[in-house]
Amino acid sequence: MVNPKSMRLRKEKGLKPPISDVAESFISVTDIKHYFYCPRIVYFERVLHAKPVLGSQQEDSQEKHEEYVRKELRRRDAIYYSSDFVGATKMLFVPLSSARLELQGVLDLLIKTRQGEYVPVDYKMMESDGGRVWMDHKYQLVAYALLIEGQFGGCVKRGFINYIPEKLVIKVDIVPSMKVHVKRVLGHIKRIIREEKLPPIRVAKHKCTGGCGYKHICQRL
Repeated sequence: MVNPKSMRLRKEKGLKPPISDVAESFISVTDIKHYFYCPRIVYFERVLHAKPVLGSQQEDSQEKHEEYVRKELRRRDAIYYSSDFVGATKMLFVPLSSARLELQGVLDLLIKTRQGEYVPVDYKMMESDGGRVWMDHKYQLVAYALLIEGQFGGCVKRGFINYIPEKLVIKVDIVPSMKVHVKRVLGHIKRIIREEKLPPIRVAKHKCTGGCGYKHICQRL
């Protein structure tokens, strides 16, 4: 059943009606990241099908991000991350999907060690949280871990976030409870899309900087 409020918002914003197809039913790893940043982003993108208003710097950062990741193949081995990765196989922009979880995404870098361990690496064209991994980035990495396990087998126990501007690589230990939490969040995201209900924001409106690109919609709700 279509939520009348969401239909009204679509009409006011000149947005397209929702699309029903198989791809639309899958949650993306980016949706996971967005949910942890602010659940309303999921609503704006997956229910209203709105487009973010981004600054030129944000648009340029995507091209720089891809260029930086491609350089990974020219780096010798994978010792940039860990000394036990010598001789590892590196795969860039790896498409991952799980019909069971209804989850999909494209991972920047997947390292396979000579011992058969799979290690996800995600690159960010932004600074860290004071030398720590941002929460939304951490759980995005965990979502990739779930997809890797489903597609390649094994158990993903660690991954890395590379904060490009700082040249800072942070290891993330991935434990079972984190995977359970991401699966729970998947359910929350599916409920937002199914029920078309506007979720609460993470922070007070007056503290929101609008970095998500949806302030022009959110501030009117």
